[in-house]
Amino acid sequence: MLVTLYLVLCVLSGYWGRNTFAGPVGFFLIGLFFTPLVSLLVLLLAQSRLVEPKEVEEE
Repeated sequence: MLVTLYLVLCVLSGYWGRNTFAGPVGFFLIGLFFTPLVSLLVLLLAQSRLVEPKEVEEE
């Protein structure tokens, strides 16, 4: 039961990380080798770096 939950969380972290630098496989492996919580933390940190400020339009 716990192994299934662990693998489901790893798959979810991979799915949520599909548009980041590591991709879905990278985040799945991070979750598998460390913990899914670590991969989700890395995912949150990666998402905050990818957000760029809006450009000011010149008239």
